[in-house]
Amino acid sequence: MTHETLGEVFRKAGRRFAGNTAITVGAEQRTFAQVVENGWRLAHALRDRGLQPGTSVAAMLGVRVESLEIYVGLALGGYTAVHVNDRLTAAEVDYVLGDSGAAGLIHTDGASGVAAQLTRSAGMAAWLAVDSDPPAGATGYAEALDAADATPLPLDRTLEDIALIGYTSGTTGFPKGVLVSHRAVVTCIKLVPSAYRLPLQGHAAFPGGWSFVSGLWGVIFPHFYTGGTVAFIAGASPEEWGRHMVEKKATFTLGLTPLISGLLAALEAHPAALKTLQSVLHSGGPLPPELARRLVDVIGDRLVETWGMTEVVGPITITNRSDWSGQGEARDIFASVGRPLYTSSVRVVDPDGRTLPDGEVGELVIEADTMFAGYHGQPQKTAAALRDGEYFTGDLGYRDEAGYFYLTGRAQDLIISGGANVYPAEVERVLLMMDEVADAAVFGLADQRWGEAVSAAIVRKPGADLTEEAVREFARTQLAGYKKPVHVYFVDELPRNASMKVMKHVLKEQVAPQAKGEREGAPA
Repeated sequence: MTHETLGEVFRKAGRRFAGNTAITVGAEQRTFAQVVENGWRLAHALRDRGLQPGTSVAAMLGVRVESLEIYVGLALGGYTAVHVNDRLTAAEVDYVLGDSGAAGLIHTDGASGVAAQLTRSAGMAAWLAVDSDPPAGATGYAEALDAADATPLPLDRTLEDIALIGYTSGTTGFPKGVLVSHRAVVTCIKLVPSAYRLPLQGHAAFPGGWSFVSGLWGVIFPHFYTGGTVAFIAGASPEEWGRHMVEKKATFTLGLTPLISGLLAALEAHPAALKTLQSVLHSGGPLPPELARRLVDVIGDRLVETWGMTEVVGPITITNRSDWSGQGEARDIFASVGRPLYTSSVRVVDPDGRTLPDGEVGELVIEADTMFAGYHGQPQKTAAALRDGEYFTGDLGYRDEAGYFYLTGRAQDLIISGGANVYPAEVERVLLMMDEVADAAVFGLADQRWGEAVSAAIVRKPGADLTEEAVREFARTQLAGYKKPVHVYFVDELPRNASMKVMKHVLKEQVAPQAKGEREGAPA
């Protein structure tokens, strides 16, 4: 258990690794000492504008070196950082600002257009823009720091104070603000290096950005804690990705689900990267087992498969090196998310909360040292999700006899067709096995005969000539008859929210006219 606040972790790292490079974005970089010095300047700049410790300050940041020092500065100053995904619209950002009670806003240049449309920015005590041409009403970030002191301030936060608020995207309604204490986030930061096998003073080739709050405590902050460099390479081609890993002797990279094919291409073109690469973390949605096999064929036991969510602030389950070398006892390691870490436990429960036997599907319930403190301003939703110290995830899955866990989907997405349960993730896995399929999502549509009909939205690969019947025929070879898609819809892309999760409620609305025609016997 930790005894340090987030600000203390950053302050110590800044001293211990002062001359190391903490972050690079293209040709720009910052050392640890520079990050912490600018962090103190930001803390003073906010104090100068009347913001006291404990105040919520929103951060809407893109890929800039300043983004790291902004989070460090908020922690050093004792502020609660409200993470705002920089992909949100002005209306969505206004909601987050209002709900969180943020009194300050800091954003990078890519978000200036959205910031200029906000209705709440004018009432902010502090509005800073990392932009050479800030929006009207905002102060330039560089200007604010130039005028600020860099003298360290007292660190007066407690472990139970809120360090971060991260907003869950959800699929309907408004997002919920997840309250993350200093205790939870620092415990995660100290857990991740061992869980993800991060070496001391390593190098992360990071193809992600600042959009998702989990990237903070899952990649960026743990590397800062261990003296490592995070190199932001968002948008890099496979050739650039592979070359970067070789030239910089990368020890870590992130394999987001949509980027796995690019990572494979990068490593196949630059196999020398494997000389230093110690771990490849998979994230960003289920990894189809067939793709996991391909990845392991190339990287061996470097793959780190995990499962977690915003509310539990970090990884809950994990795979070990031995799992990929054939020494584990999982029923199907390529379909599994591993076993619980030493900081957590997981149960599978029925609708009444009773623990189910191994092999039976139910809701996954978590107890963890990194648990969130509740939903901001929503005690009823907090009480519904947090019961007797356990978090009821809404994820469905099962445990095998060796203690490995498997995800089958979300409880709200479960399809009941003719009285039988159909888990969308299982059908999606099969559809993604087809060479012609680039992306797929499965959901239920109302059906007079079956109650719900299994339905699939499919994105074809460029140039693919794929028919509805071909999809059904392939599904018949891999799935029980009641699981195959009754309806197949071809779409240009799947609608995703700011967290890149497929919005199945939007998909249902998109195909509704076509589905209605099918039910009425009209040509679709």
